[in-house]
Amino acid sequence: MKLTNAPMEILFDRWADGMGRRRATGAIAVVLVLVVWMAGTAPRAAWGQAQDKVTLFPSPSTVGAAPSISGRVVSVSPAVVDIEGANGETQKLSIETIREVQFGAEPQALRSARAMLLRGRGTDARDEVGKIEAADLDGAEPLVLAEVEFVKAAAAGRSVLDAGGDLSGAVKVVTDYLAKHPKSHHVFQVQELLGDLQARAGRPDEAIAAYSNLDSGPPALKVRAATAKAAMLLAQKKTDAALAEYDAAITLAAADPASQPQKRFAELGKAKCLSLQGKHDAAIAMGLQIIKASNPEEKELLSRAYNVLGGAYRAVGGKDQDALISYLTVDLVYNTEPDSHAEALFYLSELWDRGSNPERAREAKQNLKSAYPASRWAEGLEAAKS
Repeated sequence: MKLTNAPMEILFDRWADGMGRRRATGAIAVVLVLVVWMAGTAPRAAWGQAQDKVTLFPSPSTVGAAPSISGRVVSVSPAVVDIEGANGETQKLSIETIREVQFGAEPQALRSARAMLLRGRGTDARDEVGKIEAADLDGAEPLVLAEVEFVKAAAAGRSVLDAGGDLSGAVKVVTDYLAKHPKSHHVFQVQELLGDLQARAGRPDEAIAAYSNLDSGPPALKVRAATAKAAMLLAQKKTDAALAEYDAAITLAAADPASQPQKRFAELGKAKCLSLQGKHDAAIAMGLQIIKASNPEEKELLSRAYNVLGGAYRAVGGKDQDALISYLTVDLVYNTEPDSHAEALFYLSELWDRGSNPERAREAKQNLKSAYPASRWAEGLEAAKS
């Protein structure tokens, strides 16, 4: 007889019909034996076709796609994600090494929205996660339900930062998420987002309080917190104070592999400060060194690095061609980070105009206005007209 995935009562009826009702009791016994045997030899329900997957950040030595681990996420916390492999062993993955956690049973719209968030497309992520209906979450496990709420909160915050909107409303959504999910593996990420929102709203004390929450995390997050505080100071045009904060981030006692990319972000900030202080040669040398030490898959870092390099070349004088190459590298290669790409397009339009190439300048302006119409860089184009 062919075994199927039919419920036990259907199996019983087939056995009973085939052997006669007088042998039903024996059939039940046989079916129970089969069920016990199948339970002992078949994979657990959690090991169906749709496994969970944790994707890690690439290291400078990583070749090709970023490493990932498949299995079943058994627990999460702000600092660690535990994933059980097919062999039953559990790995503890420190949060600063994790780029993304995918749940096998999550709706496709959730997966797509989170991918958009990772690419810096907050508004698109907000629209995509809005497609999830209640029926899509029937029977969903708590981790998946919490993930939906994370993506909604993060997308709300990022879309306001990228395209403008209700800052106070975004702060409330993000704050409510943190209050409801204090044990989520997204806590540090959302605290940083809250800091960015508070900084944009002109509330530096609240921003620093949010960034400071990262200090309770692994060393890499302490570096990230110091870097975020420095970036806020730089945005306030407090260059000397920002430089001191970047130096503090760079010199933090954090030698683990995950801290090194974060320190390179701090070094980038320092290079920008040096250029603003007129130390353009030092800024250029630092930018080139950061690029050399980075993995090609570190796209956010590299897009920022080429922009910092372009800014230093623009400022030093007589280096417009080098600046063009830097910004073109962002436009053509590292164009998945919206703010960095918008910045590169803005300065490309300026450099093409300066180089008497009006057609290329118009093209860069049009690309900026069509791709990032609500960005501060598109607003800068309009301001330049007036």
